[in-house]
Amino acid sequence: MNILLAPDSYKGCLTSREVCAAMEAGIKKANNEINVMQFPSSDGGEGFCDCMRKIFGGEIIKREVAYPLGNRGTAEFVYNRESKTAYIELASASGLTLVPKDKRNILEASTVGTGELILEAIKLGASEITVGLGGSATNDCGMGLLYALGMRFLDSAGFELKPCARSLSRVSYVVRDKMPDLSGIKFVAACDVKNTLCGENGAAQVFSRQKGATESQVAFLDEVCMHFAKAVGIDPELQGAGAAGGVGAAMLSVLKADYISGASLLVDSAPFKNALERADLLITGEGNTDSQTACGKLVSVVLEAAKARGIPAVVLSGGLSEGYEILKQCGAHEIRSLTESGRGVEYCINNAFELITEYAANIVEKLLTK
Repeated sequence: MNILLAPDSYKGCLTSREVCAAMEAGIKKANNEINVMQFPSSDGGEGFCDCMRKIFGGEIIKREVAYPLGNRGTAEFVYNRESKTAYIELASASGLTLVPKDKRNILEASTVGTGELILEAIKLGASEITVGLGGSATNDCGMGLLYALGMRFLDSAGFELKPCARSLSRVSYVVRDKMPDLSGIKFVAACDVKNTLCGENGAAQVFSRQKGATESQVAFLDEVCMHFAKAVGIDPELQGAGAAGGVGAAMLSVLKADYISGASLLVDSAPFKNALERADLLITGEGNTDSQTACGKLVSVVLEAAKARGIPAVVLSGGLSEGYEILKQCGAHEIRSLTESGRGVEYCINNAFELITEYAANIVEKLLTK
């Protein structure tokens, strides 16, 4: 029997690689002769570099960059020297997990570090740069990223502004003469978010609260994002413009990036297709599954891929919220969660690895007795 593992990360708890390891431990506990094929997965957020390296190869490049609040730390990306392609995980440099809860400040948080990783990839000779957009601590419309690439933002008096969300409303002029020639580089924005930049479905209204924004800050951010878009020449209505606090807008409008579903990079790849063709069962999952999972998120995309090939699939997630049942339509034969036994959320988070192992063993044991 061959079992394919393609889970997303359990956000803020386990990486997709760790989830795979826990699942395999449970499968081997149930039957050590089962062949397990691991594909730690991501649609643009945490684990994106691991996923891309598994599929496309390359080496891990580590660099010191600015974290969201300006402190310096190590971030990494994947670079394939043969294809001259770089895969950058925004969460590695500008992610919410890099900022302690008691220090979150969405008005000051910046994506400078992600821009610095892009510069490092350019220095290595990258001709194609794919940035996974997910898990950001920011809502700066990519101002920090563009600043790192040489763009300067001036107020009405000609003074240079700090690249953060607090400055968005004060931008009157943009200076591009310090930017390198990017015309020979293909940029790709990979994510599962289709939101526009502003409005009811925009970056601030939908995502900023989970990054620590107060209600008054949500309204402020929505307004200043529109001002910034007009000042810089960004189309706020583009699909995906609201990804990563507006980084999608900067990449799509300024860097002329192609927009692509991060999950499609996985399921359309030859290694994943080959593994899926050999699989007798697919197991996927994520931190929390709800109705939004079916809207193009990784778990639903891999389920659809398995369904198209007639391969049974199981979802094993940390928790389940309203509307998760829709995944049955995507191809899920069974949907399980770590919290279904009545254990508290905190317990499940603190013991996630062991619980995933336990549940994976149970899933396989049930399968083998049928």
